[in-house]
This record gives sequence, C-alpha cells and structure tokens, in this order.
Amino acid sequence: MKLIDRFNRVHDYLRISLTDKCNLNCIYCNPKNLQRTLINQTELLSNEELLRLVKIFLQSFEVRKIRFTGGEPLARKDFLQLFEEVGRLKKDYDFEIGLTTNGTLLKENLEALKKFWFNKLNISLDSLDPNKFTAITGSDSLHSVLRSIDKALSLKFAPLKLNAVIIRNINDDEILDFIEFIKDKDMNIRFIEFMPFTNNAWSKDGFISSSEIRNIIEQKYQLKTLDEKLSLVSKDYELIGYKGKISFISSISDHFCDSCNRLRITAKGKMKLCLFSNGENEIDFRRIFREEKLSQNEIEDRIIKALQMKEEKHSDIDSISRIDQNEMISIGG
Repeated sequence: MKLIDRFNRVHDYLRISLTDKCNLNCIYCNPKNLQRTLINQTELLSNEELLRLVKIFLQSFEVRKIRFTGGEPLARKDFLQLFEEVGRLKKDYDFEIGLTTNGTLLKENLEALKKFWFNKLNISLDSLDPNKFTAITGSDSLHSVLRSIDKALSLKFAPLKLNAVIIRNINDDEILDFIEFIKDKDMNIRFIEFMPFTNNAWSKDGFISSSEIRNIIEQKYQLKTLDEKLSLVSKDYELIGYKGKISFISSISDHFCDSCNRLRITAKGKMKLCLFSNGENEIDFRRIFREEKLSQNEIEDRIIKALQMKEEKHSDIDSISRIDQNEMISIGG
C-alpha cells in the first residue's frame, strides 16, 4: 500500500533523526545561545524500536528511501549496529539508504557505510574558509570535513552531495568558490535557502533567494537543466563543460509543497508531517511502542489517519518564523 494524503501526494521517503546531539554549533541549526534541554538517552528510540519502525514503512507502505539525520547521526554511540541491521533489509526490500552528516566524524566510518549499502551521502559544508567555517559552526574542523569528502570520492560515493546554507553577509561571497570546488569532481553542490527555526536568529536581511544565487553563478558559468531530476525538492542543473552538478533548494522563495513526499521522525520519536509544523497531529512512536503497545495493524492505521491531516502547504514566512519549539537540531532538516 502506498501512503497517499488527501492532496494525492505519495509519501515514499522517510527521514529519521537519531539524536539531537551535535559536535558543531551551526548558527542556523544549533546556535550556542539556543536554550534547550538535551534529550535523555532513554527518551530516544532504541535500535530495536527504530528497526521495527523502518520495517513497518518498508513492508506496509512501500517506502523507497530512508535517510538518517540528527543532530549529528554519527554522534549516536550505537549507530553502526543500527546501520548494519538496516543494510541487511536490502535483501528483501528495494529501497535506498542515505545519511546526512556534518562530516567531522565521517572519515573513519565510510568503509562501514559502503558495506551497509548507504548509497546516498550528504555532507554539510557551509564555508571553504577556515576562519569563516569556525565562525559558522563554532568548530575549527574544516580540515576533517574536507578529508571526509576526499575519502568519500575515492570510495565512489556518487553523486556525493554537499549542502551549503547560504546566508547574506555571512557566506554569500563564497558562492563561486563552491562552484570552483566541485566543478571538476563527481559531486553535487546544493545551495539551500536560510530557513527560520526556533532561536536561530533568522531574519529577512540574512535571507538570499535561490534565484539570486543562480544569477550570481550564471555571471560566470552556463547552467543547463537536468532532464532527470536528482530530487523532488530541488532544481538541478548541469554545469556546462564540467563534471560537477548544482542544485537549488528554495524552501522559502519557491516552496515545493505540491511534490512533498517526506515524513520525518524526530529525535524524540515523533512523526512530523511537515518541516514547519508546530507539533500538531504528531504520532508518538515511543509512546506507541512502550506504553500503548499497539499491534502492527493498529500502528499502520494510525499512520494512515495522521497523514490525512497534512496541510497542502506550509504557512507563510512570517508565521513560520514565530513557531515555538521547532528546533532544526532535533528534526534533522
């Protein structure tokens, strides 16, 4: 059975946040002044519970892509055991496994990820300048990220995707530097619009649209729309004359709600229908597994009913910027 909402959108992509912990303090996600209480280890879904959840979506709802996020997913102590078990499911189900990571803990785990069938790798990279990288992330670890990228390329993770959140007067002067970095590599740089989350100091002054970023790039390079889209949520382009690819994710200026195929499991084990929802209509899988102890049929029925509450599109930017308790660090983006 396919998961279809009342607007006829098929949901076959599940994003799972493994933890709200991260070793970086990126200004748009986990700023140092963010007032929050870290989730206790016992509040996280266990590996067994996560595996049960994954199986339900694969068996019952024909999910074709599962991505693990955080916080920083590799900051979870037992992640390799979980990834190995999920990888084994490839024998029985046709689905892709992905990981979104900040790259600082990645290098020593790449062989295992390859072995466990992780074929979709996204690495955050918001600056190529060491000083600016430190200012954005709170950590002098650019060299670790770049080494992870080099090793991922050598192990043939392709297309390797880099995520760059562009903020005006912070890193928008590096847009062409990013192009230079990827143009001769089998790599996809994805320029992501700065989005408002609780206490991340989002402002209209810091916002720069995907169309403006594209205009900057086209002053020097020629772009050609890719016939086959890399993603339902991005606009993808070939960099004419070069190997690298470019994508734009315009969540704010030109939302892609009409093609949304995603469901998100937060670090607290709740199913979130939209990245910008304010907590309504969430399913609490931790409670379902530990207290209600529902059967698989009952869980499936609850998921189906919850999906019918998904809105056609997210609210306007002013409303989104006022949502409380919507920290990106525990949603996973």
